[in-house]
Amino acid sequence: MTQSTTPAWTLESGPAPGDVALTGEIDFASTPAVRERLLAVMENGAQEIVLHLAGLDYVDSSGLALFIEAKKLLAETGRTIRIADISPQVAKIFHLTQLGELFGLPE
Repeated sequence: MTQSTTPAWTLESGPAPGDVALTGEIDFASTPAVRERLLAVMENGAQEIVLHLAGLDYVDSSGLALFIEAKKLLAETGRTIRIADISPQVAKIFHLTQLGELFGLPE
């Protein structure tokens, strides 16, 4: 049995400073690596981090906690984070957990 070496997620910086595209699945096992990459992007000093989650198929509670942590860390320096686009599956999770409004998602 061969294990895949392809990560279940990707994080890529977009064309504008602070643009971040996340794809795949973020779960308990992948959250530490995603956190490391997201925090590195946040170090660029962009006033606003814009998350593009249209390609994100799944996020669990550890991934949601990561987004909340990022929001808190950015707020400490007067910066913001928002979601520009989101997949229907992940949008449902944000709305069920009542976190959508926190990240600028429409009702």
